[in-house]
Amino acid sequence: MSIFPGLPDSVAHPNRFAKFIPDSGAQFEPNINPVLMSVFRTLEDTGQSWILLRGEDDLMHPAGDVDLLVSRKVLPRLDRVLEAAGFRRVMAQGHGSHRFYFCYLPNEDSWIKLDIVSDIDFGKFQELRTGLAADCLRRRVAHGPLWLPELRDKAWLQILHLVLDKGHIAPERVPVALWAAAVASASDPVADFLDRKFGKGKAQDLLDLLGSGNFQVVPAAAASLSGNWTRNTSAPKMISVTHRVLRRVGPYLKGRGPVIGVLAPDGAGKTTLLVELQSHSPLPSTYVYMGLWSGSRHDPWVRRVPGAVVARKVFRILRGSLTARYVSFRGRLVLMDRLAEDTLLASPETKSRLGALTDALALRLQPTPDLVLVLDAPGELMFKRKGEHSPQILEEWRAAYLELAGNLPTARIVDASRSASEVRKEASSLMWRTLVGEEAADPAEPARLPLHLWTLLDWRFLLPVAQCGRVGYGGHIGPDTAASLSLLDPGATRIAMDGSTGAVEFDLVLLSQPDLLLFEKGIRSLSADGWICLQVKRKFTPGRGPHTLGGWKRALERAGFDEVEIHWLVPTLEHPERLVPTASETAVRNTIAHYSSARFGKAKAPVARLALRLGLFNIAAPAGIVIGRRVEEAGHQESA
Repeated sequence: MSIFPGLPDSVAHPNRFAKFIPDSGAQFEPNINPVLMSVFRTLEDTGQSWILLRGEDDLMHPAGDVDLLVSRKVLPRLDRVLEAAGFRRVMAQGHGSHRFYFCYLPNEDSWIKLDIVSDIDFGKFQELRTGLAADCLRRRVAHGPLWLPELRDKAWLQILHLVLDKGHIAPERVPVALWAAAVASASDPVADFLDRKFGKGKAQDLLDLLGSGNFQVVPAAAASLSGNWTRNTSAPKMISVTHRVLRRVGPYLKGRGPVIGVLAPDGAGKTTLLVELQSHSPLPSTYVYMGLWSGSRHDPWVRRVPGAVVARKVFRILRGSLTARYVSFRGRLVLMDRLAEDTLLASPETKSRLGALTDALALRLQPTPDLVLVLDAPGELMFKRKGEHSPQILEEWRAAYLELAGNLPTARIVDASRSASEVRKEASSLMWRTLVGEEAADPAEPARLPLHLWTLLDWRFLLPVAQCGRVGYGGHIGPDTAASLSLLDPGATRIAMDGSTGAVEFDLVLLSQPDLLLFEKGIRSLSADGWICLQVKRKFTPGRGPHTLGGWKRALERAGFDEVEIHWLVPTLEHPERLVPTASETAVRNTIAHYSSARFGKAKAPVARLALRLGLFNIAAPAGIVIGRRVEEAGHQESA
């Protein structure tokens, strides 16, 4: 018997829809990429609601976007939260509440894209607003490590996504549409919203249409719904026009776009590599050609005009340099074919004064490259690829470029004798590392620990115990830091906010930038005589919980902790160089004097000394570590 009455057996057979129906009676164990699992855990640690809107069966190697709905309360810190999980945001104006985050996985040579919204809006330009987000988050259900929409919400959101966003039902989406029509009903909360919006019975009409399988009329129905939505108000039309204009800005990265340059003799594959990088990377990028001496069909005429060769070189310098600077200023990746650094190649000929002057101009105007990829291949292979010059000459140039690479601090030599896909894979990895920093270069390989992560573990020397025992952690702990914690305890476990860790008690709990909810959870999971370590920053934003190092110290003391100490992290929490006990006035004064020569140090030093003299340094310190020991009765007291 069909589980979907009213549908033909060929369509409504249970097995046809099994992948779309979570089994509430069984343990839900989806295959999830470790990087995505880190995202879900990090979102959970915020203490705010979130749900995976669709695609829970495609999380190991996502074929498309990973669509998430989050509470608006998490938005102010969402960028920072996801950076801890290895993602970087690409800004995109004119997309409503959509935020886009990307992460490159070098081992898999693939990109993961997060499409995160805080509102549920529909339409090509998100002009059809609903106000359904808060209620959908409130009705969410847990399935294993995931939070999903309640089943009927999920069905209705899928229906509206297909009808209003897509405008038609593509053949590959027919099973999903039929499942959604079978699960949803006219008495559901979202259906009630549609009836109030368009009139009684409209939701049932939409279900009947999809359930009939007559998908040819869906485009007309979608146009009718959109038209009725905007008929009595100008707001959707204004939103549509505004978003349409804003999208013309295009996507961009936060801050200045990195400059990636490629150097190599002819035939090494410079242009091929840059075209491959641009086509395979979802990041906003622009190709810029910086060749200063490349020939053209006008060469015979140019050589006849006095000064024309120099004028052409200066023109190319200005065109390439200014274009690169403009693209970088817009927040786009600059992919430069050749660089002004070509002028630094050793040459047997003595350059004229004018030639040296134009070379210096090129080096001065071109933006400093963040990464220089020097392609290395045998001269015979380069000659075979392009047929220009000779293998001997190309081999000499190869040696010159390798020598130049040794003098460029951002240069990386790439073996270009391999296939184009292998070269592009290595270059993509280097480009991603440049974009996010070495400490977050490869979230899929957390065992490679940068030096500053070892420094972040120096807090273990503050504890008067030889062995840390069972370790629990939470907050803004990235994959690399989690891997380093496994060196202290191979069974180190992230503290779950939903209580799934059961009765596990930890001997040591590390919390990085916790909110009050995680702080209280960490205390409850700590065993008697266990130690807690809080990595915290001073903050000025309003909200519950302590805002200073001194505030966190008082919170531990009120929770019944003993031996509470504060250690100032210098210069920052992310890149500490020193752990300074704030109880030692001498240590603090010496540290202030040591860093007074740093940037803005002379301005900050008097303020720091004044705070120290007034006994307010624990309030003024920007970042630090607060440790404390839980006495046996601490867990029975309220943590403020």
